[in-house]
Amino acid sequence: MGYDIVAKTRLTAEEIAEVLQLVQVCNEHDGIDLKVNPDMLRSRRGTETEDFLCYQDDRVVGFLGLYVFHGEEAEVSGMVHPAYRRKGIFRALQNEAAKACRERKIPQHCFIVQRESHSGKSFVEQLGAVYSFSEYWMDLAPDKKAVLPPPSIQLRAAVPSDLETLIWLDVHGFQMEEKKVREMHQSIEQNDRSKTYLILSHDQPIGKIGTMRTEKKGFIYGFCVHPTHQGKGYGRQALAQAIDILLHEGMEKVSLEVACENSNALGLYESCGFFVKSANDYYKLTL
Repeated sequence: MGYDIVAKTRLTAEEIAEVLQLVQVCNEHDGIDLKVNPDMLRSRRGTETEDFLCYQDDRVVGFLGLYVFHGEEAEVSGMVHPAYRRKGIFRALQNEAAKACRERKIPQHCFIVQRESHSGKSFVEQLGAVYSFSEYWMDLAPDKKAVLPPPSIQLRAAVPSDLETLIWLDVHGFQMEEKKVREMHQSIEQNDRSKTYLILSHDQPIGKIGTMRTEKKGFIYGFCVHPTHQGKGYGRQALAQAIDILLHEGMEKVSLEVACENSNALGLYESCGFFVKSANDYYKLTL
């Protein structure tokens, strides 16, 4: 075989640096923008095997990471160095990851495939994975802000006692099963770089929006408005306020992801100054 697969519950700083270097090599070679969630790699709990490294010639030539937000599936992202492809490396990494998921009774892999990655798409199709949905990665254009009327909503930082309200908003705003939502809230560790805000209208919660900070970069996630309050401009106002918060905190770049099936949401983000940078296609495979 000529290579070694090492399974890890937590990566060292040196290993993370090697993975990010591998990402850069693959991005430059393939002209893509791989999604590996470096912040999540750095904040692994260390209780489950979720990262898999392939070593050959005393270097990391392949990587696969699992991102488990609830017990029904694990998102999968990874890559192989261009000079070491077509040797079965990613298949070997995926086999080890599948074994770890079966031990945890996780029944499905959800592969994150950068749309321009021909090798990634070919691999998941050979596995028999089925296309499920896509997401756009969007960046805020420099010096471009929406001009809005005086706000009719307010943002308030969520506190622990708001948990049930946040779960209720996720269930109805994203049409998700409550069990999944509760598992996702338990799996996401709170830290000082992350803050969720309730969207209030007349002091009543009608939505939520999450913000994350990494160095000088801000990220918006978990953004929803309850269906009974959609179409009233509240979402656009909340998004504009969240952008202002991040910019006032010194963030030099603001990004987000949005499912492409939601064309209304895409238009909302574009109206607030975001543009599409790249797209990820998600393929699901039953283990």
